[in-house]
Parts: sequence; structure tokens; C-alpha cells
Amino acid sequence: MERTGSGINWKNLALLTLGVAGTLFWIAQAPASDDAVFPMPSGRLYAAECGGCHTAYAPGFLPARSWRRMMNELADHFGEDVSLPEPERLAILKDLELLAADNPQASQRMRRIAASIPANAAPQRISETAFFRFMHDEVPNHFWRRKKIGSKANCGACHIRADQGRYGEREVRIPPAD
Repeated sequence: MERTGSGINWKNLALLTLGVAGTLFWIAQAPASDDAVFPMPSGRLYAAECGGCHTAYAPGFLPARSWRRMMNELADHFGEDVSLPEPERLAILKDLELLAADNPQASQRMRRIAASIPANAAPQRISETAFFRFMHDEVPNHFWRRKKIGSKANCGACHIRADQGRYGEREVRIPPAD
């Protein structure tokens, strides 16, 4: 059979354009390889109880043993008594353990975080981990003292979607000097 045309018509061109546009949109929605995206507990309890006073940190920044220790020491949580009723404490602990840096479904980034913490250590401050120090080694010390930042614990001051577990460099907005 002999072909007489090139096969290009408006219908095929429109389908090709839609296919390319859809593919580009799908790719744009995926996190880039340099993005630090951590899963967050899906319920409201963790965000309400922990995020009510500070950033509700992504559980993937610490191993499960750190979260267990933290949740067992709520009567003295960095100098505050933030004790919870046992059902809420256990529910939050379960969420934290399921998404911790050393959980079986952990991402490669989370596994590297877990591996950087000695097996006999259960750090409470993410800012004291080797991963945090490595990722923030270029941040001058005086930045942490800015009024809108206050301390290394205030992730949400610069990581605008920290509450969603997103810590990618492209989403960092450092508040201006006071």
C-alpha cells in the first residue's frame, strides 16, 4: 500500500501536543533528585500536638529509638511538661516509628541519616545530627540569631513547607536580617 501523505494532520498534532504537555506536567510534579521530601504522619494528631508549639518535624530525621525516648520523656520535653494521655501518646509514637529514619520503607536519604547516628545513641535534637550539620554547614552562625529564625530548631522559618515534610533547597526562603 502506498502512502500519499505525511500522516500529519491537526488531530494528530493536537494529540501529540497534549501528550507532551501532560508528560511535562507529570514530571514537574515529581520531586527533583535534590529535594529532601520526607513522609509525614497522615492524621491530625501529630500536627496538632507536636506542631502546636514547634515545627512538626519529619520523623525521617531521627531513628525510631530517638522518637521512643522522646515520647517516653514528655514530662520533661526540653524543660516543659508536655505529657499526653496514653492513647494519644501511643498513637503519635506509632506514627513516628512507622516513618522514622530506620523504618523498613525508609528512603535512601533516610537510611543515610539513620546510618550516620551511632547505634547506641538516641539524639533528641535533629540539629545535633551529622546530617543536619552537613546540610547547614554553609549557613553562617549569625543567621540562626535572626529574630524570625531564633534557633536551629525553627525549621519552618526557612523551609517554607517543612510542615509537609518538604526540605528541598529550592523551597528555602531565608528571612531577611532584622
